[in-house]
Amino acid sequence: MRPGHLLASFLCFGLTGVAQAERLTPERVFADPDLSGPTAHGVQISTDGRLVTFLRAKDQDRTVQDLWAMPADGGAARRLVDAYAVEPPGAVLSEVEKGRRERQRISARGIVDYKWDEQGRSILVPASGDLYLADAASGRVDRLTRTPGDESDARFSPKGRYVSYVRDGRLYGLDLASREEHSISPASEGAVTYGTAEFVAQEEMERFTGYWWAPDEGRIAWTRVDESGVDLIPRLEIGAQGSTLTEERYPRAGRPNAKVQLYVSGPLGQAPVKVDLGPDSDIYLARVDWSADGRTLYVQRETRDQSRLDLLSVDPATGASRVIETEAGSPWVDLNDNFKPLKDGDFLWTSQRSGFSHIYLFTRDGRVIRQVTHGAWPAAVRTAAAGASGAGLQGVDEGRGLVYFVASKESPL
Repeated sequence: MRPGHLLASFLCFGLTGVAQAERLTPERVFADPDLSGPTAHGVQISTDGRLVTFLRAKDQDRTVQDLWAMPADGGAARRLVDAYAVEPPGAVLSEVEKGRRERQRISARGIVDYKWDEQGRSILVPASGDLYLADAASGRVDRLTRTPGDESDARFSPKGRYVSYVRDGRLYGLDLASREEHSISPASEGAVTYGTAEFVAQEEMERFTGYWWAPDEGRIAWTRVDESGVDLIPRLEIGAQGSTLTEERYPRAGRPNAKVQLYVSGPLGQAPVKVDLGPDSDIYLARVDWSADGRTLYVQRETRDQSRLDLLSVDPATGASRVIETEAGSPWVDLNDNFKPLKDGDFLWTSQRSGFSHIYLFTRDGRVIRQVTHGAWPAAVRTAAAGASGAGLQGVDEGRGLVYFVASKESPL
């Protein structure tokens, strides 16, 4: 069906195999099951390569998604986690979770996100403000949290020892062996939160997290976000049950933005080290990445007019930083998710210095080793076809010396 066109009828096949015409009414278009049939969303491959997992809507309710799995080498799909086991019908989401899903353009209910551990044994499922741990082999589900506040932005630490999350503006870590919860950041106070991504980062820069694990999980970097200077704006919410007026902090053009600082600490809340982001506090914390060996923290700092992007190399032990690469442009510099650290300490990143977006290989300290892609076409561009993150740089096979990327070399399409 083309957008904007409603067909008068469609064909369906009865038990006799004879095509039968049915009226295609507006009611049927929005009824269950979906006319498009079963559709897989959020497709992932388990870290051990054995399973393909995906989200699929229930036949009786297209707005509620279950988690499914099937063998990567072929075979029947099976429902691994039933949405109603983790989010009963009628569950009410918190305002924080509603806002997060809105900025990620998520309209479904039930299971809308999940994370594999690095060992391929367990899947983390956030639902109804709490966290659940699903066994990949059996589908058995254990509840990890049961708190009045909502756990959001949850994920495994790189080696699978901890699950981290934000609750009530504070960053926590849960030891999976002991099931003991630890505070990583201070408690939230007023308009100050920790481990979160501010409105501009989520809505305009596609940064939806405010914390980053080191690969050896010995350290974790996290934000301190102070929105006390951001204007409080009344917002009208119109729903099926009526309208409500709420206030939210909204950074209007020319008015104060949130003040964002960055800290590094241990996973059990050891004394944090403040990262030096420079003397200007009116900047954007655009991206944060760790080197593959965890010795260096890389921070992308952007000016408020978005015409200059600095790559900082940070010593995580002291917080000392230095600028090792700068991208400048007019009227702005495009952000990307193409920073890829390599095992030998070098990293891949894209630049538009040639006039087109291309992939470059850098040393640890930001010196260009060589330009990897060339031509009058953009490489590793941000596109919906590149996956959930929009990143054009899809992956690296370091053993074979290959980089996989999305580009419009042959055609703009």
